[in-house]
Amino acid sequence: MSPHAAASRQTSDETQPLDADVPASQQEASRMGGSEEQSPPSCASLPSFPPHSPSLSSSPLCQHSPPALENLLDLFTPPPVERLDWSMAHDAGVIVECLRADTLDNEISGNKAWKLRLPLARALSEGCGIISCGGGWSNHLHALAAAGTRLGIATHGLVRGHPEAPLTPTLADARANGMQLSFISRAEYKQRDQEDFAARHGDGLWVPEGGGSIDGVAGLAPLAEALVAPLAGSPAPQLVLLACGSGTTLAGVLSTLGERDGLRVVGVPTMNHGDQLYHRVRRLLAESGGSEQQTPEWGLWLGAQAGGFAKAPAWLIDFIQRFEAETGLEIEPVYTAKLFAALAHHLANGLIAPSTRVRVLHTGGLQGRRGYPALNLA
Repeated sequence: MSPHAAASRQTSDETQPLDADVPASQQEASRMGGSEEQSPPSCASLPSFPPHSPSLSSSPLCQHSPPALENLLDLFTPPPVERLDWSMAHDAGVIVECLRADTLDNEISGNKAWKLRLPLARALSEGCGIISCGGGWSNHLHALAAAGTRLGIATHGLVRGHPEAPLTPTLADARANGMQLSFISRAEYKQRDQEDFAARHGDGLWVPEGGGSIDGVAGLAPLAEALVAPLAGSPAPQLVLLACGSGTTLAGVLSTLGERDGLRVVGVPTMNHGDQLYHRVRRLLAESGGSEQQTPEWGLWLGAQAGGFAKAPAWLIDFIQRFEAETGLEIEPVYTAKLFAALAHHLANGLIAPSTRVRVLHTGGLQGRRGYPALNLA
């Protein structure tokens, strides 16, 4: 059953945890140079709002936000960093720190605020609404609706699903925050990268699924800097980990940081065919003006999808419950649980050198826990 077609998500036992016997070299798709493969089509925008305007990176929107955006400025302060008290890290002799982007806001949490930062500023400047798309449990639509109602920006969400199905709590929140919801078929949703996709459904500034655009990449710059800032009296992290959906956050981090000796950035894809994410990240980097030579060393840890996007087999639910009981850090099954499960696998199998300082990005999305009944039992 699709997690986007009903008001709850189900767990299953059909998948197993990460295979401890798979060599590290097979679990990670490291960056490759000189690939001649064609990138997938770029995300489209409405004709009046081209997403790849060459002047955007130097536009005043990137430097001086319109006054109304000041209502959201608390979202754009550096999140706190916490060192995790986690037995798996202790046993491996590894220091694990977490950038708590989940703490900034209950509705516009984690990396979502940063990916929306420039589109929101542009919509305010142009006096237009925003149209975007997502599934029934989309953290992106949830955050966009909340930001829109606070800033007086009309929002329109194109939802993959059926209008007769019960609204998920995520979509109920979005509607309560004033978002217009239009339900479209899976066949129509697959056309979301076509140039006229948004124009078929309404007017407004087009923001691709998950905020996956050059604006989203550029908006992540302050979060990227916070991700590598050392704690007082401690050295900077040597390994940065983040979960990946659209790849926008990974591209934003890489584009911002540039070449840095002694730093490796690793993305953990949370869906099947995660190896394809490598090419999407490269495309986003190229479109945002970056290059392979201007990024830290980076790669992907594959095999953490746990059956596919938004799937939560019983072992993952059990991992979440044990991890939260020990660390006190709340996570969710779609992104952060798979990220920490991948880290746990590497720690347990000695794949991270002792004394390594690891910084993990908590991307929020805790509202999505409502779709997993096993996590909401009293």
